[in-house]
Amino acid sequence: MTDMLADETLNYILKRIVFVNSANHAYSEIRLDNHLALFGANNAGKTASLAATKLMLYPETDLSHCHKKFQFKGKTGVYSKEDSYEFYFPSPQSFLIMETKNDAGVACMVLYRDKGFRYYRIFLPLAYDEIRHLFWDEQNDNFADNLNVDSILAFQKKHGGLHVNDDRQLTELMYSNFTGAHSRYSIVPLSENTTKAVHAFRSIYQMAFDAGTGGTEALADAIATLIEMKRGRPQERMNADLASLEEEYQTLLQKNEELQCLKNNKENYENLKSKFESLQARRKTLTEQHAMLSKALSNSKTSYATSFNDLSKKITDAQSVHKDLEFKFKDVETKIDKLDGATSELNKIIDRQQENIHLAEQVLSQHSNTDAIELASILSERKEQFEKQQSALLDAVSITEQLEKLTNSIHHNTENLKRQQNNLNNLNNLILTQLPAESADVLFSLNNGFAELALELTSEQIDSIKSFTNWFDTTDHQLLFNQVQMPNTTTQRFQIEEQKQSLMHSISKLEQQIKDDNSNRTMLLNATKDTSGASRQQSLDEIKKEIATLNKQIDALERYRISLKDIESNKQQMTEKADLKLALSEQLQALGKEKDQAYQALQTVINKRDKIESQQSNFDHYTDSLNQVTTSIGVTYYSDTKVSEVIEAYSQQHGESLQLDMSTINNLAHQANTYSREYSSLKHQVEAFIQQVPNESVDTFAHIQTLTQLSDIIATYNTSFSSLDYQIQTQANNISRHNQIISSQLREISDASHMLTDYVAKINTELNTHQISNLKQVRIKLHCHADFEHVRKLQQNHDLTQTELMNDEFYRTLMAFMEKHANKKTKLIKMRDIISKINFEYIDVNGVLTDKSQSGGTTSTITASIIAILLGQIFMQGASFKMPIVIDEIGDLDDDNTSTIIDCIDRHGFSAFCATPTQRASVCQSVRRWIRVDYNVFQHPPTVASCVLNILPESVEVWGKVDGEQALLTEVMA
Repeated sequence: MTDMLADETLNYILKRIVFVNSANHAYSEIRLDNHLALFGANNAGKTASLAATKLMLYPETDLSHCHKKFQFKGKTGVYSKEDSYEFYFPSPQSFLIMETKNDAGVACMVLYRDKGFRYYRIFLPLAYDEIRHLFWDEQNDNFADNLNVDSILAFQKKHGGLHVNDDRQLTELMYSNFTGAHSRYSIVPLSENTTKAVHAFRSIYQMAFDAGTGGTEALADAIATLIEMKRGRPQERMNADLASLEEEYQTLLQKNEELQCLKNNKENYENLKSKFESLQARRKTLTEQHAMLSKALSNSKTSYATSFNDLSKKITDAQSVHKDLEFKFKDVETKIDKLDGATSELNKIIDRQQENIHLAEQVLSQHSNTDAIELASILSERKEQFEKQQSALLDAVSITEQLEKLTNSIHHNTENLKRQQNNLNNLNNLILTQLPAESADVLFSLNNGFAELALELTSEQIDSIKSFTNWFDTTDHQLLFNQVQMPNTTTQRFQIEEQKQSLMHSISKLEQQIKDDNSNRTMLLNATKDTSGASRQQSLDEIKKEIATLNKQIDALERYRISLKDIESNKQQMTEKADLKLALSEQLQALGKEKDQAYQALQTVINKRDKIESQQSNFDHYTDSLNQVTTSIGVTYYSDTKVSEVIEAYSQQHGESLQLDMSTINNLAHQANTYSREYSSLKHQVEAFIQQVPNESVDTFAHIQTLTQLSDIIATYNTSFSSLDYQIQTQANNISRHNQIISSQLREISDASHMLTDYVAKINTELNTHQISNLKQVRIKLHCHADFEHVRKLQQNHDLTQTELMNDEFYRTLMAFMEKHANKKTKLIKMRDIISKINFEYIDVNGVLTDKSQSGGTTSTITASIIAILLGQIFMQGASFKMPIVIDEIGDLDDDNTSTIIDCIDRHGFSAFCATPTQRASVCQSVRRWIRVDYNVFQHPPTVASCVLNILPESVEVWGKVDGEQALLTEVMA
């Protein structure tokens, strides 16, 4: 693409910038393609307005790291992202618009704010006159009614514009975009679309804002970047990585020490290796003899092993039989003991039950027609009466009450006895005997008292009762009324014979009760008559004795039925236990005989085995000795085949086999002990050698445990020592290569210095093609860091072709330089790191050389010239770029300098953007366009309180006729 456009002229112009609720402007249009002076008070935003072009021209979409990206500066220093965001985008209705022009046409770029200090762009393929209505109502001199981002985005889609929020896409669109559908949006004609080229443009563009201030940081950045761009291949660009070389130096230095250590200890290693090989050969002989003797011992043991094993098995079997019989014998003994205990306890229970039965039957014999439970109840009532009498005797008042109760009881029971005897004599007069059986069962079930009621019924009464009882059903266990079960009422049959027995029982009980009451009454009466108390005490003793007797009788009666049942069961158990004990005793006697016989058989077999064991005492000694040898020399496994081969080889060498005897065994043990001592000594020597000669494959603090471990260590060191000559040669080659790289890096730094000097000289030549102000010559003077010059001389003072490493001072000098100037993250030195500062030297018309700062106008003129020269380095050949050059405080210059500056800026194709508080006629005449900022204030309530400036195209005043515009003669120029 560059070749296709080589003969073409590319013209790029920044035409105007428009502020909408931004940078103190309510709405302002400022032309950038012609000279312009802004008159107004300080801090009115004159220079800050032009600084907004950085937001337009730099491919950024947020204000993060604002101080580095844009360098927005004020009287108090560099502004933060928060300050800058609030200044340029204080409102959702804040917009910045730039109109640009290139050979493809006119276009507008609209910036609007987003969240998180971000801002995005809308590109429109139209002149600003065609989109002004989106922002400004010209008829009413006020904002457009529908001023918002959505309406602008809708307009963009309608007219085929672009909406961009990506930094990389912005770079592709705004730089080097010479052809294609979107070429009209290209703003800067860079020769290459690279990060370095964009950085160079930003540094050069920043110089436009530093004009007149004397600042040269941007110039240094631009020069360094341009040189990097112009160097042909990437590897030729300044990229000195001395940090990695220092690391390599430390590695090589450590390797030197390792190789020297190997050379110094080679003889010691050979001695250790010889000892190890001798020890290894002796161990082989000892292990072979150990294997042969172990085989002979095994064969000798086999001759008696069969008998011994057979006896051992018999002993095991006999022990098992004896143990089993002994267990059975003890088990039967335990069963008999438990059976004796159970029989004794059962006898005691039977005795107690027999005694209880005898007492109960004795009491029952005294009360006919009464069962045990009922009699127990009667006796309990009698006991309660005795207890009451006992209490009454203890208390005189109670005696009287008790006498009254007994008298009433006797009277009541006597009446009741008469009634019961009458009922017994007149059974046929009972109500229930006059009724049908079913009706009698119903009334008896409802209340047993009907059975004792004697009353002669009429036929009508009998029918009424039958009518009533017909509602009941007695067929089920539970009485039913109208087929509904009555709760808690069971069906009971009325039997006349049972009623007769019941009456006889009640009569007997009443007679006994009357008798007892009379007896007790007599006793109490006697007690009341006894003034001495002897009779009362006698009565109390008799009552106490009677209560004790009653307690025994009641207990016996309550237990009577259970005792009768249990005693038979217990007697049966006694019989069974007696039979079982007899059987167990016979079994115990038989087991005792079997156990004694099994013990005798076991002792016989044990005696036989003891005789055989006494024969192998020598075997034990042989085994212990061979085990000691194994401990001394280590374990080596030999297969049966290998052992046979070893035995055959020994026999061929010595003419006989190795004999298994005490002398041979003891000799082998002695040789093994000698080997163990020599091995231990060698192990300590090798461990000391490891400490003295470290090896990365060997643990420096390892404790050698086995011969295999020792063998591995010897083999590892053998690798190092056998390749020592090769390692020394390789180290020499690595050092030579290392020195060559250092030499190349130092040469690269030195060459970079020459390139800087040559490049600055070229700029100086081009800078002085036109005289600037009253100076005969102006020169850029480059200063490199002093320690950089010192590093550059290292190459001259050291022979880097040798195969020896440089000394420590050499590397300390390099590293100090790196620590001071290299990038902290990448550890690399770039072209910019070499430059300490840049200043200017001036030669006046009298030939006097000085570096004293010149006036702001002179400095601005020089800056404009340098910008033109540097842009020519990064732009396409023949391309022009009309941009504003900032000249602050132009009112402080004399008339001649003012005119000279404007002419110089005009000659380079730039426009002058001047600012000064006070309006001067000479400035108006030279610049020819000006605006009095303070006079142009928004006449409506502002959207943003701080944004009140309202500079419109008609606000610009001109001197004479400029591009068809008629001059406006003002009072100040009169």
